Amino acid sequence: MFYCRVMARTRFVWVRPAFAPSEMPGLVLEWRRGPEGSWQALVTWVETRGRVITAWVPVDELRPVSDKPRTGSAYG
Repeated sequence: MFYCRVMARTRFVWVRPAFAPSEMPGLVLEWRRGPEGSWQALVTWVETRGRVITAWVPVDELRPVSDKPRTGSAYG
C-alpha cells in the first residue's frame, strides 16, 4: 500500500511497457483502479521513434523518477 501512496503523488515516472527495450520518461495524467482492482495510470510518453503515446499503464510497469525534472533551457 505504501508504494501506491508514493506513486499517487508522483507525476514524472519511468515507463517500461511490455516488450519495450528500455525505460522512457513519462508524465502521469490520472490514476484509476483497473478491472481486477490494481492501480493503473494514464501516462503520456514519447517512444524511441518519436511517436507520442498516451495509455493506461499498470503500476508494475512504472517507476518513480527520484530526481526532480529539469526545467528551463540548457542554453540559459
